[in-house]
Formats: sequence, structure tokens, C-alpha cells
Amino acid sequence: MKLYFQDRESYRKKTIPLEIKTENTIIIPEGGFSNIGVLGLESLISELKNQIKPDCIVTAVGTGTTAIGICKYAKIKTIGILTLNNLIEIENNSQGFDLENLLEINSNYIFGKYAKDSNTLNEFCDFFYKKHKILIEPTYTGRMFYGLYDLIKSNYFPKNSKLLALHSGGIKLSH
Repeated sequence: MKLYFQDRESYRKKTIPLEIKTENTIIIPEGGFSNIGVLGLESLISELKNQIKPDCIVTAVGTGTTAIGICKYAKIKTIGILTLNNLIEIENNSQGFDLENLLEINSNYIFGKYAKDSNTLNEFCDFFYKKHKILIEPTYTGRMFYGLYDLIKSNYFPKNSKLLALHSGGIKLSH
């Protein structure tokens, strides 16, 4: 693998440096959204469906890649907890995938804007670690688990639902 660095202007324009030969190359866009990214969820979902039969999967959403891939391959209700104010981007990214109305995007847990510091989220992440011994951070997975806890408390899910929360990355480096 070879990394190429760009100046800010090229990055904003999303241009590929001329010295990169693009044949036999996979270009991963910012945030990871692409058809290849969605396809990457197929093996994960196959493994999960063989082990667990959830009624619903909950995941954090940045570009929507994970949530779209879950819906495409699992064919079960998926709740994406939005982590930034980009609902229109998610709707656009969902176009062309047969999601059978299984994807629900919840924008109630953004806490202002992406990566904005929040005492509420920081405290929740500390509580979550103490209770479950799983590190999460307040930018991505912390928002998802906060939202999941809130949905459970508000009786959003039918009684005895089997839920799967996908921790797709992002950990607090220290506790």
C-alpha cells in the first residue's frame, strides 16, 4: 500500500493526484462510501446471521455505508444513529440500493455537530465503560450507544426484541 498526501485545495476538490495510476486500484473516498464499501458488509452480515438472529440492528452512521450494507444483505430493520448533520447525503447514498424500506435514520443524537464535545456524551461513555468494560468514544459509537439506550428507555422496541448493536470502530484511547 502506498499513501499519497494532498494539499487542502486538492482534497476539497476530491481530485486524484496525477501520479496515481488508477487501473487495478481501489480509491476509498472520504468516509468510505462506495459500492465496494457496501459490498464489504456482505461477509460480516453472513457471519452475523449464522450466529445471531436479531430483530433489529443498530449502527452509527457517518456516510451510511455500514447501515446501507446491513439493510442490503441482512434484510432486517436497521436503525442508523446519525452522527453528523448529513441526512440528505445519506438519502442520496441510499439511492440505487434495494433496501425494502428497512433503513431508519435517527437524527436525534447528533448533539449539535460532528465531534463537538459534549459533557453528556463524555459522561455516558464513562458510564458505558464502567458497566460493560467496552471502550467507546463520544464522536461516533458513543452517540450510537447513547441513542440505543434512549430508545430502549422510551420503549421504542417491542418487548423481548433481540437487538444487535454494531460497534464499528472508534474507541477512546484512554480511560
